[in-house]
Amino acid sequence: MSLFSKLSTSLRFYASLAVIGIIFLALDAGSFLLRHALPEGPKRRKIGQAWLCFMARLAVRYLEAAGILECDLAQLNTLKNIPNIILVANHPSRLDSLILASALPHLVCVTKASIWERPTLGSTLRTAGYIRHDSLLRLIGPASERLKEGNQLLLFPEGTRSRAGTEPSPMQPGFAAIAQRTRLPVQTLLIKTDSPYLSQGWPFLKQPPLPMRYQIQTGPYFPAPARDEASGRALLEAVESWLKDHLA
Repeated sequence: MSLFSKLSTSLRFYASLAVIGIIFLALDAGSFLLRHALPEGPKRRKIGQAWLCFMARLAVRYLEAAGILECDLAQLNTLKNIPNIILVANHPSRLDSLILASALPHLVCVTKASIWERPTLGSTLRTAGYIRHDSLLRLIGPASERLKEGNQLLLFPEGTRSRAGTEPSPMQPGFAAIAQRTRLPVQTLLIKTDSPYLSQGWPFLKQPPLPMRYQIQTGPYFPAPARDEASGRALLEAVESWLKDHLA
């Protein structure tokens, strides 16, 4: 690659970061207004999810048009309008939630407590009904409520982003406990990417090879487990085994 091409690619990448920053500010400003215009409840959460989906889709389409991102999300089309389901996915990058939110309009994600304190995301997460993960006991109640509202609940059971080129971390049992409590099924998702950008340890401003390619595939569907300990453990082990086999 010539020096001119490298400079052109870098300019395109950093300009795209600036545009995405503006989109996120607009997203959070709209969410802030919704939080103060509407009372807390299912109606506000539904509108907040629609707003988040619209802005996430805008961000992803811009990145695709700019040649920064290539996404194959075709397999998610069959999931768009399926309510009351628990989605479990691997977590290679901070872009995962944005890409999934752009394709699934009724998505609610379980997020780290630390993300709620960020000034450009806090209002959005609260308005869309996302769930703060402080502990499993405090997670199950809000998760059950969101599922009763007809949402899709997304969890990354590794608990943190993967480090590029490594095996997935051990699964946390939260998704299995929620599936047992709500008697709802689990749909697995496999997020595949050739990019290390925003994986664990990758700085936000460090330019990766472009374009970044993402493909999201649907995996096995697991019926709701029984409420005994063995059924919950079997579900956890089955999902963990499947992810390890496909990410080896």
